[in-house]
Amino acid sequence: MPSSKSLLWLLIFGFIGLGLAFYFDRYWHWLAMALGAGILCLIVYLKNGFKYLIPALVFCLPISVALPISSSAKMVLPAEFIIVILAPIVLLKLWEHQKDRFLFRFPWPALWLISFIPGLIFSDLPLVSIKFWILNGLYVLAFYYGILIWRAEGGNFNSLVKLFAWAMLPASLIGLYHFAEYEFNPITLAGIYKPFFYSHTYFGATVAIIAGFSLGKASQDKSWWPIAIALGVLAMISGSRAALWSILFMLGIYTLLQLKPLWRFALPILGLTIALGLGGYSKLEELFTYNRFQSYDPNASIVEKSMSVTNVQSDVSNIERLNRWVSALRMFEERPHWGFGPGTYQFTYIPFQEKKLENRLTVHNPDSPPEGSGGTAHSEILLQLAENGWPSVLLFCLILGLWFFKGFTSKSATKALYLPLLLGLSTYYFHMHFNNFLNQPAFAFLFWSFGAMIDFQTKPEEA
Repeated sequence: MPSSKSLLWLLIFGFIGLGLAFYFDRYWHWLAMALGAGILCLIVYLKNGFKYLIPALVFCLPISVALPISSSAKMVLPAEFIIVILAPIVLLKLWEHQKDRFLFRFPWPALWLISFIPGLIFSDLPLVSIKFWILNGLYVLAFYYGILIWRAEGGNFNSLVKLFAWAMLPASLIGLYHFAEYEFNPITLAGIYKPFFYSHTYFGATVAIIAGFSLGKASQDKSWWPIAIALGVLAMISGSRAALWSILFMLGIYTLLQLKPLWRFALPILGLTIALGLGGYSKLEELFTYNRFQSYDPNASIVEKSMSVTNVQSDVSNIERLNRWVSALRMFEERPHWGFGPGTYQFTYIPFQEKKLENRLTVHNPDSPPEGSGGTAHSEILLQLAENGWPSVLLFCLILGLWFFKGFTSKSATKALYLPLLLGLSTYYFHMHFNNFLNQPAFAFLFWSFGAMIDFQTKPEEA
């Protein structure tokens, strides 16, 4: 295991490498950062600081800012720097906890990362794909396996979620201030949460997942009610239609979880059958054909803005989303087994766009997107299909299915443990069909850590 001698050798070779980098004026900033991270990593590990590093990282996630570290790269600081420090410690901890067999008991996230490899090999942009793969690897290592270990060593996960919720306060206040400054004009929503959240949809998805968790905890502990209500209100104010609908979806799941396990499955099937029998399909077709609600109409109510999700005739946001979905499916058709490479969608989808769906938000140059545009496939599943092919999607859906099944079929003895976690994740189970945020550190923490806690077999009173 590492010792003070390891730190000494790291310093020696690190400073030699840094000196050579300065001399040749190449990559010195990367080496300096790697050296600093390596030194801090060993210090934290040798001083048994793992149990403190996790809460420090969680608090930093919602208040971190994307900053340029070179002419072509950015880092979300300080969060991603702390993740770089944490990841090797988690590897060492996995070695320490061999008796717990974390990788053997919980292999699916690791296998999901391995499924990226064919896409890496055949990637159109190898460097982009390698960076994206490393980023996802760091997130899975730190937020899934790191949280498993932290919990196994006695950490209290509820305290982490509360810490994260409190750390959302600066972004929330800044967003409310800017929204009021612009006289609550919905056109201004996109950037009001900067610099902490690059879009209102990212902010909305984040507060929605914590709101779901808080609602689940509030049924057991009344002190969570103010948090649940405040986050629910923030999700509404965010103006993210997907966040609002994900809250409604989560409330539906919450209602079903009050029933016995058999009725949780039977009731939705029965309701869907009755709805289709009473002409539900034709009603749904009408919603997509005749809906004229606009998502950015300043005079529209929250209900009207939410209803605009089915307007595919004149709402440019919806039309562009369809364009991205069509592009992703066409890319999948061309390379179904390994895709175009992890992280490459935004650079490779442009030739696959549907001419009939092009609009003012359509991107023709990835380096110069129209104002209010950008992003990738606006769907977690379709993005992975286009970039990695079907193997990654199959494993990802398996992970989601296992988490959902374990939480949705939980009985009274384990319901207290699973309810908050499933309610939180259920918001993204809906949201992921319209946006993708797993490459953002704050959201990646919530997603992977909630899944880790579902997988972690423990007694309800210890959660």
